[in-house]
Amino acid sequence: MRKALDVIGLPIVCLETGEEIGTVRDILCDSAWRVRGVLLSEQGWFHPGTCIPSERIHAVGESCLTVTGKDAITSLDRLADLPLTGILTGRTKLKGKTVITASGERLGILEDVYFSADWEKLVGYELSNGWLADITEGRKRLSAPPSVIVGEENLIVPDWVRSQA
Repeated sequence: MRKALDVIGLPIVCLETGEEIGTVRDILCDSAWRVRGVLLSEQGWFHPGTCIPSERIHAVGESCLTVTGKDAITSLDRLADLPLTGILTGRTKLKGKTVITASGERLGILEDVYFSADWEKLVGYELSNGWLADITEGRKRLSAPPSVIVGEENLIVPDWVRSQA
């Protein structure tokens, strides 16, 4: 499993030229938690933002993310028809949300997420209960349930998830 924050910030290298063509700013997932691409630049007043769709990513290594050609970079508008969730950016970003169960039990603050070994799907969450608890108890890891509600401030998971915490 790979953690999102280990990938965010990696340089993006073109295999055709060996050139560094950008930096991973965020990872974009759809509502089924499949990775749909990586964000290079956010949307601004005068530009739509840029991304690399997941099918154009050659590999995600320890030191960099590789793509076959520079043409892998595309406008973020290409993914505009999908309801995307970013780890660090966007209206529905995940990092920093409080994770609670449907019955109202607070499980912690989402600090990072885990992806499958093939880097296709979000499979787990890393939760914190504050820096002191992180030092004394460590962070909690939860498997990502198939259905969650992503609100502005909270991520609501089914009640059965709390038994894994």
